[in-house]
Amino acid sequence: MSQVEKTSHLDENHSHSQIIKRIPRYAQVLELGCGDGSMSRLMREQCDAHIIGIDQNPDIVWQAQRYCDYVFTEDLDDPHSLDALEGEKFDVITLVDVLEHLQYPEDLLMRLKPLLLDEGQILLSIPNVAHASMRLELLNGHFDYEKAGILDTTHLKFFTLDSIQGLLADIGYTAHEVDYTWHDLPDEVIAQYLQSAGLEPSPQALAKFHEPEAIAYQFIIAARAEVEEIPTHTESGSHSLKPIDASWQTWGRMHTELALAHAELERVYATRSWRMLRRGATAWRSIQSRFTLD
Repeated sequence: MSQVEKTSHLDENHSHSQIIKRIPRYAQVLELGCGDGSMSRLMREQCDAHIIGIDQNPDIVWQAQRYCDYVFTEDLDDPHSLDALEGEKFDVITLVDVLEHLQYPEDLLMRLKPLLLDEGQILLSIPNVAHASMRLELLNGHFDYEKAGILDTTHLKFFTLDSIQGLLADIGYTAHEVDYTWHDLPDEVIAQYLQSAGLEPSPQALAKFHEPEAIAYQFIIAARAEVEEIPTHTESGSHSLKPIDASWQTWGRMHTELALAHAELERVYATRSWRMLRRGATAWRSIQSRFTLD
């Protein structure tokens, strides 16, 4: 079955569609955050996958039993949540909108590495906190949680493309494929929010809100674990320093320069030449005042 046939009736601009087309047929899949089994059903129907599902919500996870070979109820932040899978190996591990709900996503990703086959991969989707809508909200001083979406009230972590790739790299994964679902805002909406923030909606400004990392609503990432240890991810260029840190650094440099200038003046004031100049200036002002009074 071709990828086109597998996903022909699915919305291509949806995380489920993006994940499904990357799963090989008959794959052994560990689905983390299986919920009620809606994604499990697609993997079973479209990929003939064999699925073990894990979710922390006991009220809905039982529904996934219709499509999974086994289902477990576990808190993925619990360091022992995967103990029952010791010795198991998977072609694919899916984390569809999972990492942002965890307190320690890096710990889970580390514990997943032994569960992957040599050519196995993790497939994840994650909201983009740098989406154009978020940028406009922040420009207007808002960061308001909501029932669903990027600022879902249950989200504990927020990621940009750079930060999620950095997290993966730090733990020893290589993202070999990156895609996204998108939501592009109309120019009229962008202009309205820019103007409300006191900014001019110039063509250059509008273009910034149509760049790929601004229209990306969710990132879809396929990553493999590296056998050899790889260098820790480091941000480079102008983005390596956060604006608030750059601000403190700038103010700190100015304070240092002022302190050095003040110390230099103190040294000048303490010299014999300066004291003589001060006495001469005082005497000159005294003479001037006598002539002024006369």
